[in-house]
Amino acid sequence: MRIKILLIILRLDYILKIMNRRIFSMAFMFAIFAALFLLFTACPSDSTGPSIYFLAKDGVTIDKKGDTTILLYTKYVDPGCYVEDNASMNENIQVTSDLETVLQIERKVASHIGEVKKTGDYTITYTAIDEAGNAGQRTKIITCKNVSDIYAGRYWTVRDDIVGQGSSDICHAARYYSNVTASANVAGRIRFSKVALHEYQGQKVSFKVDADLYSPELSSRTRSDQVGFLGTASDKEVVFYNGMSYDAAVDSMRLNYVYLQIPTQEASVAYSEGDAAINDYTVKIQGRMEGTTPKSKIVYNERGVMLYIELALNISIPNASGTGLQPIQNYVERYYPE
Repeated sequence: MRIKILLIILRLDYILKIMNRRIFSMAFMFAIFAALFLLFTACPSDSTGPSIYFLAKDGVTIDKKGDTTILLYTKYVDPGCYVEDNASMNENIQVTSDLETVLQIERKVASHIGEVKKTGDYTITYTAIDEAGNAGQRTKIITCKNVSDIYAGRYWTVRDDIVGQGSSDICHAARYYSNVTASANVAGRIRFSKVALHEYQGQKVSFKVDADLYSPELSSRTRSDQVGFLGTASDKEVVFYNGMSYDAAVDSMRLNYVYLQIPTQEASVAYSEGDAAINDYTVKIQGRMEGTTPKSKIVYNERGVMLYIELALNISIPNASGTGLQPIQNYVERYYPE
């Protein structure tokens, strides 16, 4: 369309030079105004928003999908994005994202400021606006995982009779299932949903137990509230996998962090006695130690395949009369992946 208009203008100019008359001069001026009017009104208005392309970690290469996986209590560094538009230059396009408001970032604990503090899938929206006010949007998913996620799943266990004081059976032989989950906010922690299943006052009771991955050689000697025992020996708040990818961190953990620190913890359940009475049934559970090394552990075969998780515990439960606690020493349960 524009080319045709320009050809008309050139042809009129040629005629004007040949005829050199005033009437054609006026006609030429009119033609110019008409052509300019058509030139700018015939062109379609810009109604297309900018396109957004996510960049890879190097900040240069285009990442077609943009989704990424990070580890709990590490910082996410956004490599940014590249935008292009059919009308506006890149420097005139405004780009924003809701990254800072969507990610669950630690803002209070000084040693972990800026680190992602909760596992989950975070959908981040990027918006680009060109000079005409047209907006383009694109989303990507940042998945934050606990390195202990690989142990999550359903397990089964078989246990023999447990004999207490006076040769009475406290825990009868049993086979049952327990779900293992990774903590959403403590690195390297797993939770067993059902431990020490037994009967009390004619009812089945069991308890939840938390355990932290531990390495006798690499772990700090004190627990961090945020990263458990995955801190380094020199700084309990700095995770060993800092700077690693998720896969590299998992491989290192499976080789080195195969013990489970189980601190002393109380567990309570409510049970009914009679028609309406509700009572609390409370036990104390503690992981057994051999010197400074926990006896609870994750056992692999020579090919690196996990065989089972062994919990070695000392448990104190209410005695039959309910007047005190009865200890169960050297209590062991093995959990096999289903």
